[in-house]
Amino acid sequence: MHFGETIKCHRKENGWTLKELSERCGLSVAQLSKLENEKSSASIDSLRKLANVFRIPLSSITLTESEQKLSPVLDGEGFIVRWCRRGDDNVTVRYLTLNREARMQPMIVTIPAGMDTGASKSHPGDEFFYVLDGRVRFFYGDEAFVVKRGDFIYYNGLFQHHWQNMSDSEARIMTCNDPPVM
Repeated sequence: MHFGETIKCHRKENGWTLKELSERCGLSVAQLSKLENEKSSASIDSLRKLANVFRIPLSSITLTESEQKLSPVLDGEGFIVRWCRRGDDNVTVRYLTLNREARMQPMIVTIPAGMDTGASKSHPGDEFFYVLDGRVRFFYGDEAFVVKRGDFIYYNGLFQHHWQNMSDSEARIMTCNDPPVM
């Protein structure tokens, strides 16, 4: 996708006209039209304004790939990190993409029996998790929810949250952050 197409695509994804985008970013309708039709180049200041309005990294606007490349992660693959150690037990996080252009970060988290992921944390963006195996207590702000295999929660990552495995065996969840936090 070329630079102008990228801007137009983000504008249309948000359901905005050129006039609405102009009001949001402070660039003129004429200037935006020239950018979308690739009749003009953008200053770094204009690029920053557009990235802020679209809530995307600046690099996402300047990428000019002709098509999105697939990067499948096969069973057993992915980047694995171990954290929250308790004796010989570890919470294991398997990152399913390390693609720098990815707008979300899917992971599979394996939590040993009875283990807690630690103090509540927060991060920008949205997140969801889906319980693949086990029973998990999900702490979100002052609330706690018990979720089991097949249950799903979608939430704002800015609120403090963490998980605890309530099962007698390991629990596995699939989670996804948007934008990536790694």
